[in-house]
Amino acid sequence: MIDLAAHRLDALVAFHGHFCPGLATGVRVAEAALQALGARAEDEELVAVVETNNGVVDAIQFLVGCTYGKGNLIHQDHGKNVFTIARRSDGKAVRIATKPRAGHDLTPEQEQLVARVRARDATDAERQRFAALWEERGRAILEMPMEELLEIELLDNYALPDCAAIEPSVVCDDCGALVMASRLAAHGDQRLCATCVAEQGHTSLRVTEIGVVENELLPGAAPARARSPRSRVVVHEAYQQGLQGLAPGQTVDVLFVFSEAPAEAPLLQHPRGDSTAPKRGVFALRSPHRPSPIGLTAVEILEVAPEGLVVAGLDAWHGSPVLDIKPHVS
Repeated sequence: MIDLAAHRLDALVAFHGHFCPGLATGVRVAEAALQALGARAEDEELVAVVETNNGVVDAIQFLVGCTYGKGNLIHQDHGKNVFTIARRSDGKAVRIATKPRAGHDLTPEQEQLVARVRARDATDAERQRFAALWEERGRAILEMPMEELLEIELLDNYALPDCAAIEPSVVCDDCGALVMASRLAAHGDQRLCATCVAEQGHTSLRVTEIGVVENELLPGAAPARARSPRSRVVVHEAYQQGLQGLAPGQTVDVLFVFSEAPAEAPLLQHPRGDSTAPKRGVFALRSPHRPSPIGLTAVEILEVAPEGLVVAGLDAWHGSPVLDIKPHVS
């Protein structure tokens, strides 16, 4: 078993709140992970992907050093006792799953006891018997041979999750709370947090601003459909890692917001505002006045820099929010 001095086990129990079979299982999962990968993470050296939210996860946080606050603990809500821990320096990873254990089921009487405790209907005496039962089962797990308790698999070519990104905090236009930029949703001329989206009855569709356009096309001054020979697409720091793999000469699609467009857009419009031309449906036009004011332009990359791209042929005005960049498919 992992070298866990009594005082450290006491600290783990205090961290979790009580000793239980789940916490004991977490000690063994941590043992298996550290045997495979080495020392505990002091910062982000290790990353854990956990598929449940029981006591095992608290032991992983405390003993392996993967925590929510550092961004190296990722919860996938599958309800499975499966835990994947990986080392960032070389990508080595181990997948650990708990095994079904014959002969370790509760007796009918014990099941009734557990049910009463969980329903908060138990007497003091019953709660004491429950605590003794859980202590006994947890201690047995700490002493159990690893091969009986856990299925351990070393993984090849494991796709490591991205490192934690420090995102800018932006004020929700409704409640005024500071919110991670990627968690805000655009609704009309407002950017709202998820709570305000729900309270206002909007859909949960989330659009993230990843950057902004810088060029000579000023709102109101540039003619409609003007294309800039040289625009900078400045990507916010939190998303700059996504530029890796792009190169000069490549054609990409830039999705952006027509931020100066009116909130209401007629479904029938004159092409390019020419009142002598018959009206068409907005979906047959490239008009910026749309139900969802999103523009899309295929551009050529002239330069790639850590903070963004220099591109040719973008028809977005200076200051337009950028939503996405992706390789162009003709």
